[in-house]
Amino acid sequence: MSIKVHLKMNCPYTNELIRNVLEERNDLFTLTDSSTLNDDNTLYWLEYEELDFDMLYRLIKESNKKKILANSYCIRKGLLRKAHFAMFVQKYLAKQPNSVLRDHYPETHILDLIHPDYLEEALNEAFELRDTLEANTKENTEPIPFILKASILDKASELCIFYTQAELEEFFTSKYDDDDESIANVREWIVQRYIKNPKLLPIYQNRKFHLRVYVVAERNLRIYVYDGILALFASFPYDAADNDQTFDRLRHITNTCVQIESKIDEEDLVKEFFSLESMDDDLRSRIFEQIKSIVKDIFTGLHNEITVFQPIRNAFEIYGFDFLIDENNQVYFLEANAFPDFKQTGNSLSILIKELFQNLVQHIVLPYFGYEESSEITQRKLHLVYEKQKTF
Repeated sequence: MSIKVHLKMNCPYTNELIRNVLEERNDLFTLTDSSTLNDDNTLYWLEYEELDFDMLYRLIKESNKKKILANSYCIRKGLLRKAHFAMFVQKYLAKQPNSVLRDHYPETHILDLIHPDYLEEALNEAFELRDTLEANTKENTEPIPFILKASILDKASELCIFYTQAELEEFFTSKYDDDDESIANVREWIVQRYIKNPKLLPIYQNRKFHLRVYVVAERNLRIYVYDGILALFASFPYDAADNDQTFDRLRHITNTCVQIESKIDEEDLVKEFFSLESMDDDLRSRIFEQIKSIVKDIFTGLHNEITVFQPIRNAFEIYGFDFLIDENNQVYFLEANAFPDFKQTGNSLSILIKELFQNLVQHIVLPYFGYEESSEITQRKLHLVYEKQKTF
């Protein structure tokens, strides 16, 4: 019996690659636009808002034997919302003080702010941040930079690098005075210590870059890290001397959605990490091991936080994890996103995304429906780093 597939992703780039991979196995998959929502042997690969989570949970509760698989979990705000994740890390480190997250997640503070008039009260709650910002104003002190991020916004929205409380107040006041409803509705913010010594590669004009790592979660719960890693570069050379007055998004922010303002070619903005020049195999391997260790520890803790992260046995999900490497080759986890923007990979590296989907179909989708894992060989692989009651 073939597997019926409902496929509809809003991004044409992503939708086409998934369709191509499924059509390679047209002996097993049948793409369809019409069937009942709970047909047996059905794969739903849809946008989050289109998935019927009530149906998925009902099938689990009823111990239904129907084979239905969806491409997203319902509850995962503990991973995806920056403030929720920061609270999880605080709680987890209190229980596990030797966790690798202590050294691989930047110092983070949470601001609960409904209006700029209440910033003083919010900073009183985050008193350690308040004290550091005050110290930054003193003479003969090397100021510590911080970066502000909205908890629920992505694509580098509403980022602000600052040193003092006055600069933070100016950012919020200017945004609210413009009657920006989107920011007025954002209540949770995080403030992280800005990593001002990123790893720079002279061969790439010392432009700052971060790593986009695809992490796959399946059922309840296995976690894989994909070794087809992207290096996303800023458009212009990094300048650590930039301050709040001269801050240039095209030097500091490495998201490709920001770089559309530049005229740099796609191939110069997005590269494959394991093909970067001037980094030897040993260094790349050590960085990858750090990444796997961080991902494993994140899900080791999150798996027990069922109110904010709830994997279910008839679903899988792909996340985009962002990491930064500093000049000492230490890796820092920055944030995670669901339904990552695959098109930022560009056309020249689309094979990397295609192989991700091929691996997912071969090693996760087909076994779920009772088929043996495919023996097809891809250059890039999924690496199992966490399984319930097991660590690797």
